[in-house]
Amino acid sequence: MKIKSVEVGPIGTNCYIVINENNGQGVVVDPGGSANRIVEVLQREKVEVKGIFLTHGHMDHIGALAEIKELTQAPIYISKADEPMLANPESNLAAFMGTELHCPPADKNYGQGDEIELAGMKFKILATPGHTPGGVCIVCENAVFCGDTVFCESIGRTDFPGGSYSQIIESIKNKILVLPQETTLYPGHGPSTSVDWEKRRNPFLQ
Repeated sequence: MKIKSVEVGPIGTNCYIVINENNGQGVVVDPGGSANRIVEVLQREKVEVKGIFLTHGHMDHIGALAEIKELTQAPIYISKADEPMLANPESNLAAFMGTELHCPPADKNYGQGDEIELAGMKFKILATPGHTPGGVCIVCENAVFCGDTVFCESIGRTDFPGGSYSQIIESIKNKILVLPQETTLYPGHGPSTSVDWEKRRNPFLQ
């Protein structure tokens, strides 16, 4: 498995391209903007995209969804709780930025414990509400794509509509910190980290 990170959009969102090097297939996680930059990596790596995974429905994680969907025709996955955000500029926060964002509908919903085999790789879904009601983290081998649930030495904001501080802390402690210590966490913003590092260094989790 190869992971390519692309910083996209106006606030530096991490879009991840997860590639199966054995067959050249892959998935795109959180195409948050700058579609041209994402496409450039897909073309350079010669990736056949088999799925588009969304950790949650905020605009900075879905901003290039329409373009990537049109290019790849790959199915869009999001939790049932966050799916309405795709077409709602108020709940996806585009309205707060003075713009509108209407994305294509999801093809499939996923939730806690779902296991998805795609592109010759196995992905497991962890429901991690708190930043949004339907936020998820996506596990593949020893990597977790955690959206805005947890960051290096920080956590996702909970002051947006549908956010809950108690829920996000519970999600992190019960779903992420119980994973093997060497597990690498790939957040929606900022550098990657690990379960072990966040257990020891994240001030919100002490």
